[in-house]
Order: sequence, then structure tokens, then C-alpha cells
Amino acid sequence: MKFAVGQSVARFEDRRFVTGTGCYSDDVMPGAGLRVAFLRAPYAHARLQSLDYSAAASAPGVRLVASQADLDADQVGDIHCQLQIENFDGSKMPMTTKPAMVRDINRYAGDIVAMVVADTQTQANDAVELIDASFEPLPAVTDVYAAMADGAPQLYDCYKNNRVFDWHAGNHAAADAAFEQAEQNGWQRVDIDVVNNRVVINSIETRPMLAGPGDAPDSLEIWCGTQGPVGLAEQIAAALSLPQDKLRVRTPDVGGSFGFKIFLHPEQLCLAWAARRLGALVRWQQNRSEAFVADLHGRDNRSQASAMIDENGRIHALKVTAHANMGAWLSNFSTYIPTMSGCRTLTTVYDIPATSLRVIGVVTNTPAVDAYRGAGRPEANYLMERLMDHIAIFTGKSRVAIRKTNMITAAQIPYTMPVGGSIDSGDMPALLDTATKKADLAGFAARRQDSQSRGQLRGIGYGMYLEQCGGGTDSGVSIEFSADGQIVLHAAQQCNGQGHRTTLTQILSDRLSYDADKITVLQGDSARGLRGTTGGARMTSILGSATAEAAAKIITAARPYAAAYLEAADEAVQFSDGLFVAPHTNRTIDLDSLVEQLAVPGQPHVLNMAHSYETAGATYPYGCHIAEVEIDPASCDITIVKFTVVDDFGLVINPMMLAGQIHGGIAQGVGQALYEHVVYDVSGQILSGSFMDYTMPRADHFPQLDIHMHNTPCQNNILGIKGSGEAGAIGAPQAVVSAVCDALGIQHVDMPVTPLKIFNIFHQN
Repeated sequence: MKFAVGQSVARFEDRRFVTGTGCYSDDVMPGAGLRVAFLRAPYAHARLQSLDYSAAASAPGVRLVASQADLDADQVGDIHCQLQIENFDGSKMPMTTKPAMVRDINRYAGDIVAMVVADTQTQANDAVELIDASFEPLPAVTDVYAAMADGAPQLYDCYKNNRVFDWHAGNHAAADAAFEQAEQNGWQRVDIDVVNNRVVINSIETRPMLAGPGDAPDSLEIWCGTQGPVGLAEQIAAALSLPQDKLRVRTPDVGGSFGFKIFLHPEQLCLAWAARRLGALVRWQQNRSEAFVADLHGRDNRSQASAMIDENGRIHALKVTAHANMGAWLSNFSTYIPTMSGCRTLTTVYDIPATSLRVIGVVTNTPAVDAYRGAGRPEANYLMERLMDHIAIFTGKSRVAIRKTNMITAAQIPYTMPVGGSIDSGDMPALLDTATKKADLAGFAARRQDSQSRGQLRGIGYGMYLEQCGGGTDSGVSIEFSADGQIVLHAAQQCNGQGHRTTLTQILSDRLSYDADKITVLQGDSARGLRGTTGGARMTSILGSATAEAAAKIITAARPYAAAYLEAADEAVQFSDGLFVAPHTNRTIDLDSLVEQLAVPGQPHVLNMAHSYETAGATYPYGCHIAEVEIDPASCDITIVKFTVVDDFGLVINPMMLAGQIHGGIAQGVGQALYEHVVYDVSGQILSGSFMDYTMPRADHFPQLDIHMHNTPCQNNILGIKGSGEAGAIGAPQAVVSAVCDALGIQHVDMPVTPLKIFNIFHQN
């Protein structure tokens, strides 16, 4: 069967998944290998005084017990942050590294103190209990404001007041001048301070891993979930002082990632080293309790914004200061997320001439924070939308009117943002008009009255968003033909549940008019050398475009062979609907047959094609989320009764899959707005360390989502598409919080808006 771009196609991957024949990391060689357990630090901040694991080492079935001292003896490298930030004064931020296990001081509860490798999981778990570790507890701090205060516990000597960096972007001189001239211009100042709460990423598959000897002498093979195995292989090989060609990372199916499986984690270094030390296969299946205390977390910052507005509510100048919680150590991309990633859409869909941004990175006694779906852009969009609601209240104008007053118009596009890139396409005001019509804004008053008649409080909320994503390049695709006409497409990026195989198959089938059943997409093998990372909603814009261009090159390469068969001149032969045609004759040959004719046993096919693609710029998806909620004053429960979305994603490859991406993103955004929150006590112990204490969004929390498109083609890639994978999580939180505030008649409440917060608002007087 042949598929076309724009056609709704059920995901090819799903038959394997729903029939239980998918292959995730823990399905590789099931039951084989030694088992691993970790001793984790019980304190959020402590000095490791002594460690005695002699009893554990002699326990039944134990093959290895190790601490950081053993890794140091083998000169195993630490985990390194990949980006050194330059401070506003031109100085470079001091760099610190993270050992796989505690070297002297542990800085968060859950840090690895020792590891045990044993024949069975029970033996490994029992042996961990025999390790005698002695600590000197130290004061801990988990809040960014508290961490920066004089006298706060210090995590590192090189970070005074726990400040890692102080980074600036935008035009500070213009913003300062505008603020100074505010009085003479008759402008007024609006200030906000909002929390973007910390969340645990909680992918359905945790982070299992296997490591063992490879086929070649002194080589190592690793199986684990990644968002691209080459980058992880490079880091592990460097840490083990192992030549790159001696280490192979393979990624089978991945049960969700959302950012955090890009990065090197301490457990991965531990297992890789242990497999080398023992010369045996070792495996670790992370349980959910470990995930809460040891995984990288998302979000967690405090942002302050000040805007100078005129009598119409138009913003003439904006100053933003964000305090980003980096956690206890600097993960691979952690410094990039609140700075260079977060700033790219600081002013979102609004035309604000003078803008400045300051980001202060702060270490605390909590797990490290790195990329999570949207990676800095959700935080910026949330701040801007809360600011718009504040301005509406300040001026007494409607929230829709304030947004329109400040919005970039279609006539201004391409629009160069004051901080970030250039928006290439779109019509934001028209999209907002479409959204308010689809949400039936005109009928809201009647719906509110109906809710009131039932003793319920009803509110409506708005969340515009703009993302910059989907730009750049990677190693692309490698397309290989076999003698029987089958195609194998090797892709540089790794699917984590998005449906890469379906998307790439659909594009290749469309461009070659080729039977989709003959196309296989393979990913997840560092030995292939295709370097790429899934993230930033970039797969289709980069790999999809690479596939489309590769298909065109294949047709060009095949044309001379088709011409020879058809006894026609090369330039005369045309290709249409899978057929090469000699004009003015009835002679044709289909591509499938030509592929089979050109195959030479034992030789690479002449039509094989490797191709990479670099976009002309990023994509700028944008949209509007409109939420309606009802609040029960008796129970303080919040119910989302209506949720309308209008997005601009450019050309749509597969509408059905796109809807799935939007649904998933909205669920995560609503989860952050209403349910999810990592809470620590004063000593740095997590209080929300299981699904008994940490609420995840469920299907019954949502109404039927009403999703619409208002698409304008992207000008920066050949497919005209815009990234969609992160948009739902970027737009949903502010719409929900806006609706809650409207229902309660208040200006602001921080996420997550729990029933307890509603209760306290009702009883605050």
C-alpha cells in the first residue's frame, strides 16, 4: 500500500506494541545477566565519612561491590556539563563535574554511594543492606531564593551564594531607557512573580540498562533508552578511556522520554564500568521509587517580570529575571535550558520593542534539572501569558483585547524578535479570532450562569504560545535497497514513542510512490555512525526533509538506468506515480522492478543514498489554548469542562498522529498546572516520592479535546512543516491557570492549583 503526505495513517509501530511484541531495553536477552542494586544517600547534603562494604562483598551471590574510589582508581571520568555559560560581565561560569557515585560530599538525597552486582536481584538488594556508610549531615536548601540568601548552605566553593551563572540577553540599554522615560510618557508599571513548579518526568518506561562485552576484543555493548545513541556512546567511551569504535550503544523501543533520556546519568557510567571490570553482562531495571529521587527533573524556576504599558495596555518595555534551579549538579544541557533555549521565545507572539532578560542559575540540594518537553520555552510562554492577564486586570480591559493590542500582525512577518530569531510565517491575530469562535466565547456568559445555578464557579482562560524549534541539522538518513525491492532507511534520531517510523515511511512512500510495506525504518545503533538527537520538535523538519530530498536524489540517480531500459534519452524520461515513462510511447518501468534489476549480489545497491539536510532556520509553531473550568466550592475540586485548541503547524504530514502529539502535550501541561509538584521538606527530603503522593493526570481529568488548525507553511524547510511535539505542553498550563483565576475572581495563583490552594483562597480572610 502506498501512502501520501497529508493522509491520516495509523502508526505502523502500534501493532507490535498492542500485541506485546515490542522490544524495550529490559526485553533484550530477558533474564540474562548479573543484577545491580545501588546504595543511595539518605541525606540531601552530607559528608561521607566512612564506607565499609566488606560484609556485602562476602554475601551470597555477590560478584562486585564498588564505590567512587574504585572508579577513581580506574580513572573513570565524571559527567560533564556540555555548555559553559558566559556571565553578563564576560567572565565564564566555573565548571563543576558529577562523579558517578559520591566522592566525598553528597548533595541530594538519592545520590549513589555504592553499587552491588550479584547473581540475582534479591541477592543484590540484600547485600546493599549490609553496607555500612557513615555520614556527617550538613544543612540543605531546596528553594532558589533561599539558596541565594547570605548564610544559606553552600553546595560548592566556586559558586558564591550558590549562583552558578548570571546570564543576560536582549537590549538592556533600551529597556532601561524605556523604564526611565516611563513617567514622561505616561506609562505605568505592572509586575509579576510566578513559580514554574518542579516536575518528575515519569516516562512510562523508566531507565533500564544492560551492558556487557561486545563481539570484538576489549569492546563493550550497551542497551538502553536514548534519544540518540551516538552522543551517549561518545560520553561513556570518553569516561572509560575507551576508543569510540570499541563501544556500541543500541536503543530498542523506548517507552517515553520527553528530554531526559538524551543525557548521561550516573547509573549508566556505573553499569558500563562494572561490565568492563567483570567481563560479564550486567543489567539494571530502575524501579519507580528510584526514578523519583534519581532522575533528572523538569522546570523549577521563579520568574519576575516588569512591563511598562500605556493606557491601552500596550507593552513598550519588558524586563525579565528568571531564577533557574539547576539542582545539585550540572547535567549535560542544564545550563542551556533556561538561557539560550528559554530566551528564544521570550516575547512569544507579542511585539515588544525593548526587552531584556537576566537568568540566574542556582544550585540546590535537589536532583539535577534538565530538558523536559519544551525545555525552557514553556516557562517563558507561561510567564508572558500570566503577564497579559495581569495587564488586563490592571487596565480593566478584556484578556483577549490586551493580547490583540500587543500581538505581532501578519503584516509584520517575517518578524525579528528582540530576543531570539525571525518568525517566518503566521497570522497570530487571525488564529486568535478562530480560537475564540471555536471556543464559543460569545456563549460563555450563558454557560457561566448555568454553572452558577448549580452552585459551581465557572471560568474561561486563554493561553497563547509560540515556540522556536525544528531547526539545524544532523547526520540524516541512509537509504539502502535490497535485491527483492525492500528498502531499509537508517535514521539518525531515535523514536521515543512519537511514531518516527510511520512519519518517515509515509514521506518516502509518498515521494517514491513506493509500497510502504517494503520500507523498514531502523534507528538506535551508535555503530551506524548516524549522529542525531531527538528533541526540540525537530525530527520531521530535519529527518523528514532529508528523506524527501534523498528520495528526489534516488529518482535522479535511477533515471539513466530507466532510460536505458526504456530506450529513451535520460532527459526525456519522466517519473510519476512510481513509474518511469518514455514520452509518446507505452513503455514504462516501475521503480520496484528497476531496483530488482539493478541489484548485484554481494554489492551495495547503486541506488543506495545517504543524505543529510540543514534547515534554512527554525520553525515557529504557535497557537491558542482556551480552557473552561468549573470549581466546586464544597470540595474545591477543579473540573476542565471544555478545552479548545487552534494551532499553526504548517504542512501536516499525518493528521491522526499530529492529534496524538497535541493530546499528549496537553495532558502534560495540564498535569503541571493542576496536579504535579515535587515537594521537599526543610531537610531536603522528597515528600512526593511515589504515585501515592505525586498526582499524574488521568484520562478522566479531561473532556474531549477540541482541536483545530490555522496553518501557514513554514518557509525554512522543504516540507513546510512546523514542530508539534512540544506545543501542547507549552500552551496548556497558562490557559488552565487563567481559567481558574477567572472562576475565582483573583489575579493569580501559582501552579499546581490543588484543592488545598483553592480551599486556602476561599478561607484566606
